[in-house]
Amino acid sequence: MGEIGRKPEIEVTVTSEPFAAEELYARFAGREGPATGTIVMHHGRVKVPGKLVPDFSHVTLDALVEDVVDALRRVAGDATWKFHLHRIFILHRLGSVGPGDGVLLVICSSATRREAFAACAWLVDEIKQEKIIALREWP
Repeated sequence: MGEIGRKPEIEVTVTSEPFAAEELYARFAGREGPATGTIVMHHGRVKVPGKLVPDFSHVTLDALVEDVVDALRRVAGDATWKFHLHRIFILHRLGSVGPGDGVLLVICSSATRREAFAACAWLVDEIKQEKIIALREWP
């Protein structure tokens, strides 16, 4: 469970537009209370070389489910209870994304670093399984 007497908060956003990770982190951190001991952020970017196409021109991120926000929210909900989180923020890009561009932002807060780090890693691993969003590299 999150902070004592408080239900864990989950915010999920899907966008085709670039995002400013630093601004989103600052907004998230500014809303934390004194019970939060750790905030962990993962800022995933499109890296070169690609996994299948080493010198790709861009990647596309396509929804594999009808409601991506709901699917990501369910994964985040599992994480709040599994890792006793206070809050989770997930932002995932869809559409065409270039090399070096941000594609995924996951921010977790918890009372302890162990829970926050484990939760962030678990969330990224779950999202990257490509059950919700598929990534395809293009020559």
